[in-house]
Amino acid sequence: MKRLAIPLVLLVAACAPPRVHVVPADQLAAVAARIGQVAEGDALIVAAGDIADCGEQLEAARSTAALVQLFPSATVIAAGDTAYPDGAAADFARCYEPTWGAFKSRTRPAPGNHEHHTPGAAGYFAYFGVPPFYSFDLGAWHIVSLDSMRDVGEQSEQVAWLRRDLESSDKPCILAFWHHPRFSSGVHGRQRRDPGRRTGALWRVLAEHRAALIVNGHDHHYERFARIDGIREFVAGTGGARLRPAIFPGRRSQVGDARHYGVLVLTLHPASYEWHFLGIDGVVHDASGAPEPCR
Repeated sequence: MKRLAIPLVLLVAACAPPRVHVVPADQLAAVAARIGQVAEGDALIVAAGDIADCGEQLEAARSTAALVQLFPSATVIAAGDTAYPDGAAADFARCYEPTWGAFKSRTRPAPGNHEHHTPGAAGYFAYFGVPPFYSFDLGAWHIVSLDSMRDVGEQSEQVAWLRRDLESSDKPCILAFWHHPRFSSGVHGRQRRDPGRRTGALWRVLAEHRAALIVNGHDHHYERFARIDGIREFVAGTGGARLRPAIFPGRRSQVGDARHYGVLVLTLHPASYEWHFLGIDGVVHDASGAPEPCR
């Protein structure tokens, strides 16, 4: 039987073009089968941001898409900057659709700053057909998508909506995602005027309702934080845009990886969760080891 292989990208230097490396498909499938096991009542999420950049960089988005393909039952979270450079209709058609577009029907997105390069993020909203902020349930979990490019101040419409939304949910576990992380060891995490510095009100409302997880992108690396106000934050800007160096550790930073493209795989149990950061090299570069309580 002929052995299938999937072309994948390894980052060799911050200034060098991507290099194709071949990882056998059966090797990837075996890893995915191991970390993607779910029991009755569980749900699976595959997440990343900063995804589809055309040209030679698009091979990285194809490689992370090959990982997503291995989890056919998973809900896909696209945490912003999905189509470069401007989130225009043409960018989605040329860059996102041939890669992560294969999972459009099971994708739940949030917009990033590159989507908003197009006035009103018109390309993003036309492609995904979602409102600026929304929520849905997944097993025992309540999931919230937010727009960190809009007003997220204490008196904003979005924060008021978030309060109402969380108060109306009876699910025991909460996960939120948006593009700009409040905490990050990357370059954006050190910028005072970055939109991530303005997300404190979102964080406080989520903490008041005992949220467990926040997933972001924006900085092009992977990072896991210890719980802050009961919430664990992940940065997963590893979907395909060129990776950038980061200074680890940052505040409460536990694990950082600025060398591997990949996806964050979250297993959501009825009262707990597990995580794996799966690189396109077929290696799990970070894992929880055991379920952690969601409250």
